[in-house]
Amino acid sequence: MMRVQTVRLQHVRIPLRRAFKHALHERTHADAVLVTVEGDDGSVGWGEIQPRPYVTGESMQEVLRTEGPALAQALVGQSFETWSDATGWLEQQAATRGPKLATLCGFDLALLDALGRSLGEPVAAALGGESHETLPAGVIIGFEQPTEKLARYCATLRLAGKTHVKVKVGLQDDAERLAAIVKVFKTLPLRLDANAAWTADEAIERLRALGAVAPIASIEQPVVADDIDGLRRIQEETGIAVMADESLRDLADAQRLIDAGAARIFNVRLGKNGGVWAAHRLCARAREAGIGLHLGTMVGETGVLSRASEIFGRCEPGFDCLDGKGQNAFLLEVDILGESSHHRAQPNDVPDEGGDTPAEPAGLGIHVDHERVHAHRVGDVQRF
Repeated sequence: MMRVQTVRLQHVRIPLRRAFKHALHERTHADAVLVTVEGDDGSVGWGEIQPRPYVTGESMQEVLRTEGPALAQALVGQSFETWSDATGWLEQQAATRGPKLATLCGFDLALLDALGRSLGEPVAAALGGESHETLPAGVIIGFEQPTEKLARYCATLRLAGKTHVKVKVGLQDDAERLAAIVKVFKTLPLRLDANAAWTADEAIERLRALGAVAPIASIEQPVVADDIDGLRRIQEETGIAVMADESLRDLADAQRLIDAGAARIFNVRLGKNGGVWAAHRLCARAREAGIGLHLGTMVGETGVLSRASEIFGRCEPGFDCLDGKGQNAFLLEVDILGESSHHRAQPNDVPDEGGDTPAEPAGLGIHVDHERVHAHRVGDVQRF
């Protein structure tokens, strides 16, 4: 049995290699709150909070001053013997938080990582184990790619074998940008993401025009999060599948979208949906309702959250790709994970002397570089 002895919170800020732009925000650095859960048996788990006020309503200040400390105080002193003990506690917390689930994600990951290390089992075991191979990476073409350079950029993506492509829209030259992309990817259906840039009427008009330029697989979050009727109208009047993102945070949001017939696809992101267990429950509800699933990430997340998303994608059925996969390596100037974090057992791994393939590492299977964390820390560490 593992008893939670200490919880730590620390804010880190890491510059991005390049700016990332969409209709709601431009980001030049990554801000995260790292959560550390320490058990009385020496087990240590890591989690990550990515506050997004325009998604879950949680600001960095709120996470550090109220949301994080409240969850830390609730967790310290709790004992966990099985995965169901941990998931039961997480469900209790989720039931009282409403859509403010970014903070819960950090605690979900840290608790499951620590318990997995205590049990000597991978976090995947909490989800019933891995059921399929690693998801391919989904490519996101944002506004940081100038229109005049899109054709060359897309050519490099096609040469690299990329077949899952999302395009940010919401600019006046959207049609020109899509035309440049189509010249390279031809008939490949594109996922469009407006990040709530339009009204419902604007979305209907523009999607009809863009549909004449490019094959559209889906439109992600074309209107503001609470315009559920707008999402329904867009889907009905254009025939294009709506993918709910900012409109989808907790189970209550999911049910509203299902009841309204407002989305055919749910965009699941651990960082906004409360972590591994809350996202697992959300996916189960979607499958019950016949809703499609897509797996995304939070821009600027470190290897802690990235690794959790990759594990989740190997356990949870219904995903075609993982958007933003590996961004901790190509988008951040430096990641906080050490080099030993980058291996997982593969089918062609050399068996050990006993004839067994190397087992999945316990917990999330990550090694955090404490020097890198210290170098990018903002403010003091909070200890509970």
